[in-house]
Formats: sequence, C-alpha cells, structure tokens
Amino acid sequence: GEGLKSSGINAEYGGPGEVKDLMVRRHLTDLTHSLVIPLEQFVSGLMPLQKSICPFRQPPLLQPFQPESFLATAKMEGEGLKSSWKDLYRRFMRSPNFELWFQTKRNEANQRLEILHIQELCDADLYSWMAGKHEVQIVDLLLWIRDRFDVLDRVGGHPAMRDNLKSHIDTLLNMVPADLQNTLKPAFKF
Repeated sequence: GEGLKSSGINAEYGGPGEVKDLMVRRHLTDLTHSLVIPLEQFVSGLMPLQKSICPFRQPPLLQPFQPESFLATAKMEGEGLKSSWKDLYRRFMRSPNFELWFQTKRNEANQRLEILHIQELCDADLYSWMAGKHEVQIVDLLLWIRDRFDVLDRVGGHPAMRDNLKSHIDTLLNMVPADLQNTLKPAFKF
C-alpha cells in the first residue's frame, strides 16, 4: 500500500506476484545495506592500529561503540545523515537486534585482534627479548605462549602458527637451567 508507494515501488504493478515479491525483497535488501554500511565502516574504525599490538602483552580490544559519536560522524553516500535516518539509527541502536549485531561484530573484531597478536608473537625475536630477563620472566612467557594455544583452538588460527609457538616454547625451555626444564617440560606436551 502506502509504504510501497512512498518507497518508490509501484504497488499497482500488474505483473505476477513473484515479480512484486522480488521487487520488494530487493528494495528491502538495498535499504538494509544502506543502513548497515555506515555502521560497518564506523565499527571498523574502532579497531586498534596493528602497530599497537605488542607480542608480550594482552592484545588490545575493540574500542567501545558510542552511538552519539557514530551519529555525528556517519555519512550516507557522501552526505551527512538526514534527521529521519538519525532517528532510525537511534531506534535501531536501542533494539535487541542492534545488541546482537554489535556483539557479533565485536567478537569478530576481537578474534581478529587475537590472531594478529599471535602472529606478532610468532614473528617476535625471542633472543632479543630474553636479553637480561630472569628465569621467572621466561617461565611467565612460556605460560603465556601455552595459553595462546587455547586461543588458537577457539579462534582457528593457521596451523603454522601452532608450529611457530611450539618452536618458541622449545627455544625458551632451552634457555632455563636443566632442573627447571625437567620440571616444565611435562606441562608443554602438545
């Protein structure tokens, strides 16, 4: 009826019902993409820079989503948001659908950050890091690396990452005294 007329779809089209259904679906898909694309762009801007990832610290997390910041910076096809779109976004951002959507995006982003962090750890120069470190710091790093295996199992990293982490564990184990190696080795059987 009236909603279809105002959306640019001729509800009086005399073609088969399937054609009308297809036209409506296509229009709703286009509207959904128009709504989601600015949100996707904003969320991608919440990702920390890769250079902020340190292999020997916890990976950074996605910055918090701030609705008013989104509304102030969002653009629709090269122009600012019209007030009707802002109202639509405000209602959407208060809905359970938005919470579910954003939770999914946050999880994807944090998994990506964890993978990037593990890659940084895999590429790290342990020999430079170990210079001047005490045994307890080396053991802490061993335990830290062991925990990265759990992360890899959860987020699904490349198998070469596991091999690289195993190599790091072997390197670190060889840097501690033999009696400590004998104590630690059973905890690092993969």
